[in-house]
Formats: sequence, structure tokens, C-alpha cells
Amino acid sequence: MWVLVRITLLRPLARLDPLGWGPRLAEALVTRSQVVSGLPGGTARRRAAAEEAVALCRRLVAERPEQTRTALARALVARAGVPDVRPTAAVIAELTEAIGYVEQASDRPGLVALATARMLLARNRSHLGQVNPALASARLALRAWDEAEPLTGDQRARRVLTLLAIGDCAATLERHDEALDARRRARDAYLGLPWRYRFRWKAAGASTAVDLAHSMSVAGRYRDALDLLAASAADLEVLRSITPVPGHRVSADALLAEAYCRQALGEVEAAERAAAEAVGHLRPWVDQTPGVRGDGLAGALRAHGLLLLEADRPGEGVARLAEAVEVAREGGGIELARSLASLVTARMTAGAWEDLEPLLEEFLPLCRRWADDLPEVFRPLLVQSLCAVTVMSAFKRGDEDPPPPGTRIAGTTGTAAGREAVELARSLVAGQPAYRALLSAALFGLDRALTRSGDVAGAAEALRECVGLRRELADEDPAHRADLSRALGNLGNRLDALGRLDEAYDAHRESVEQARAVDGGLPHAEMAVALRNLATSLSALGRPDEAGRALAEADRLVNT
Repeated sequence: MWVLVRITLLRPLARLDPLGWGPRLAEALVTRSQVVSGLPGGTARRRAAAEEAVALCRRLVAERPEQTRTALARALVARAGVPDVRPTAAVIAELTEAIGYVEQASDRPGLVALATARMLLARNRSHLGQVNPALASARLALRAWDEAEPLTGDQRARRVLTLLAIGDCAATLERHDEALDARRRARDAYLGLPWRYRFRWKAAGASTAVDLAHSMSVAGRYRDALDLLAASAADLEVLRSITPVPGHRVSADALLAEAYCRQALGEVEAAERAAAEAVGHLRPWVDQTPGVRGDGLAGALRAHGLLLLEADRPGEGVARLAEAVEVAREGGGIELARSLASLVTARMTAGAWEDLEPLLEEFLPLCRRWADDLPEVFRPLLVQSLCAVTVMSAFKRGDEDPPPPGTRIAGTTGTAAGREAVELARSLVAGQPAYRALLSAALFGLDRALTRSGDVAGAAEALRECVGLRRELADEDPAHRADLSRALGNLGNRLDALGRLDEAYDAHRESVEQARAVDGGLPHAEMAVALRNLATSLSALGRPDEAGRALAEADRLVNT
């Protein structure tokens, strides 16, 4: 209430003496713009105060620019910090202007304005998918906060938001160690605030817990993450009652983190319920805040759809994924690409070939458009989209044969897509060995495309590289043995076709050995295929008794 009285008293004085009283009125208006209220119209009142401060400070700058630029920067930052429906690009332009006024500041007010502007700029650039510039801006903001020490309680809380922005950007770029470190620091800094500031910044506090739980789950600390989320449940309930929109958004994030943990722990039904509840939290607010309107709901729908598929509810799962794509189209960018990737895979698994090409015609150009600006995210997705084209070119479609070799699908042929996928995946592996599985999948797909085009020798070479990668992966994690067995079986078939019978036998023999070693065993139909391939190879080498035993075992598997 006191700030409203102060504004009322200062307005007539500022009209009489703008340069003397105007800066004080501007400061009071900025303070008013930062007062969060759960009452109806609270955001509109904050916006009005910020806009009045900007208009006043622009007049002051015209009269005395050197003395009042920091005040204008603070007013611009205040207006950018109010939840708004203005285009993000306009907010970014406003923040960039504010930074220009205080970029060389060395005094505390200027440094605080600079730090806040850079933090908000990072968040808005991240919304547009400009993740690398956003991360650079957040790091500069953190440096400005350090230079502005000592900080007030509210400024320390804004520093927490800066650390959260760093964590979000690092997580998007899959720099998970950096994200975990930033989020742990944010959580510790929030818990170090005096209690009244913890209450005032409860939304930020809830985000520190939920974001840290996300990073813990990525690091495999599922139980620790669930414990942290359980401890935060009461705070989230309070937050939903005080500020419903951010409260439900953060609550949905918490439920998605829980779903991820429970899925990893094998609790698929509990994970599916948590994801469904996350969708329920976001739907009522989808048109009320940009943070929920696109990516938030789309991400929750995608997570729920994938869990429904895992729970053997394919119809519901595909419907959820299709809805995720529709919602994500509003924002485009990362979430649309991820939703399209999930829907393409689901429709391919279901054999819904007729629905795939329109999706790929959207998916492939989207990944190409962003592959250079955000390579960490979009180049792996581009490989996936190219592999999907390769699969479409090589596999039967229900009762129909695959399209003739050279048929263009989503603007390219299967062979061209396969070669591009392999080269792109190789470049990813050169920078990060974790992409070896992606490269092996691209090589496995290229094999089929090359075989259909008549280049059996080229297919065999692709498979040799694929087998080498999958053997490395299987040595590190036995879960890759099934994929290794499949690649060896295909390699044996190509070598058979080339007349290299001894090499083919070695590949088929190892394929069966790897299949037998798979934890839980391969499906009987797959194991039977590996045994029949081995039998064919043995027959070609003049070893009919061994071939007969392999065929008999295959028949027993099929009949059980």
C-alpha cells in the first residue's frame, strides 16, 4: 500500500519539477511493477506501472541523458519482466535497448539493471529456440550479479533465476553435468535466503527443486529425485493457490520428472498416471501464458503418449502424440521436432505408412532449418528423420511391396537419405561418442537401401562398420546384444550374396551366439531367423548335418 501512496504523492511533484522528482517517481513505479499479486487485474496493474515508468524515463533521458539512462534501463527491464502477451521479439528488442544503456556500468544500480536485463534476455531467447545465445547471456548476467555484490534479498533471488536459466539452457543442449551443477547452486542459494524472501519467491524455490530433480533423474539418481519432489509437494500446493498459472506449470514439470523416474524404475503404470496428471494441470491455462501455450503442454502430451505406448495402449498413445504435434505447431522449434519424431516412430511401428510421408515432409525441413543454429538438438533429430525416409524406402507396407528403388520420399530417395544420415551421424560421433548407437542405426538402415539398389558390396561395408560399433556398445552394455545379432545376421546375408561363404558363416555363427546371450532371449521368431540363416550358410559350406540341427531348432522355436 505504501508504494501506491508514494506514487500518488510524487506524481504532482514530478509534473512541477520533472528532473528533480521524476527519477523518484520512476523508481516507485518500477517497484510497483514488481509487486506480484494473486488478485484479479494484478498483472494489468503491474504492466501499467511499468509502462508509465518507461514513458516518464524517456522524457527524462531526452532532457538529461547521462544522469537518467540507468533509470530508463530499469524501467525497460521492469516492463519486460511483467508477464505479457507481447511478441517475444519485441521484448528482446526492449531488453537489448536496456542493456545498451548500462553495459559499461560500474555502479551497483547499473550492474543490477544489467544483470536483470541479461537474465530476462536469456529466458526470452530460450523461448525462441536461441539456446546458445541465451546461455551466453545468462552467464554474463551471473558475472554482473557477482560484480554487484553485496545483493539485497530480492536481488539474490533474481540471481537464483539466472542460475535456473543457465541450467535450462545447458539441459536443452544436453550438457547435463553443467545443468546439474547450476541447478544445485540455484537450490542452495534459494535455501540460503531469509525466510521472508523464500516465501516471496516461492515460485522460484519450487522451480529450483523441480529442475534439480530433473537433473538428478538424468544422472540416474531416481530415488533422490523422487524424494526431493515429495518434499516439495506442499510448496507446490501453496503456489497453485497463490499464483495459479505458474503454480500449475511448475506442478506439471514436477509430475513429468516423477513420470521419468518411475518409468526408469519400471513403474510404468505410475509413470503414465503422473504424465496424465501433468497434462491435466496444463490444459486449463493453455491460453493464459506463453510458457504454457505451446511447448509446455506439447511436451506433457508427448511424454504421456510415449508412456501409453509402453503400457501397450497404442491407440491412445498415438492419439496423444498426434495432439502433441498439433499443439507444438504453434511454437515450432524443438518441441515440434521432438513431437514429430515420436509420432513418426509410433506410426511406423504400427505400419501406418500412408500417414508417414506428410509428417516427414514437415519433420525433415524443420530439422534442416535449425541444424546449423542449434546443432546439439537438431542434428540428431535430422539423422532420425533421414533414417525414417530410408526405412520407408526399403520395407514392405502391409501386403504391398516397398516402392521401387529411386522413389523420392519427402523430397529425397532412400539411398540419398541413408548416406546423408550416416555422414551426419559420423560427424556427431567425432564430437561425442555417445552418438555411436545413432550412427549404427543409420548404417543399419543404409544397408537395406543399398541392397535394394543393387549395391550389395556397399551394403556389406556399411554393415561391417555397424557391427564394429554395436560390438563396442555390447561390450559396454549387454543390452546392445540383440542389435548386434541383427547386424551380424544381415552382414552374413550380404556376404553370402557376394560368395564369401567362410566370412558369411562366421557372421551367422556369431549372430546366433549373441542372440543366445541376450538377457531374456530374443523373440522366438527372431531367434528362428538367425538359426535359419546359419543353416543356409552351413549348407553352402557342405555341412548338412549341422545345418539340419540348426533348422530343427528353428522349427521347435516357431512351434512353441
